[in-house]
Amino acid sequence: MEQLFPLAQTDVLVPLLNRLEPSATPVWGSMTAQQMIEHLESILLHSTGDMPVQVLVPPEKLPQMIEWLHTDKPLSRGFRNPLVKEGRNRYPDLETAIQHMLAALAGFFRFYTENPAHQAIHIVFGPIGYEDWQRFHQKHFRHHFTQFGLLEE
Repeated sequence: MEQLFPLAQTDVLVPLLNRLEPSATPVWGSMTAQQMIEHLESILLHSTGDMPVQVLVPPEKLPQMIEWLHTDKPLSRGFRNPLVKEGRNRYPDLETAIQHMLAALAGFFRFYTENPAHQAIHIVFGPIGYEDWQRFHQKHFRHHFTQFGLLEE
């Protein structure tokens, strides 16, 4: 079976997170390392919820977007997610943020084990289920880990 979210495997993820320093400078963008981790946590939580969000892509283009999601193409650098609110950190330090993100990741897998038919709305892909959320999270984690030099492009 195809591994849809290999960056979620503990033996892959934890060594990458252990290399992330609070003072890490991103290759692009303005997020701090802690903001990036908190952002990943937020999107993980969103993918298991029922938060109503506006889909930014016209309905007739959603099939093309889902087709793209099923490719190996990376997320582009310049996308601004309107759900992301910049500001103060939610947690006191990077280590605490990482622990919350890891808990959200475990919660993601647990949620979809218990609710396999659930779909949550993604602002670009529309309502998607477990497999497509895994595909998205893989691209999203890769994007931000590349941003902070934890992975090569």
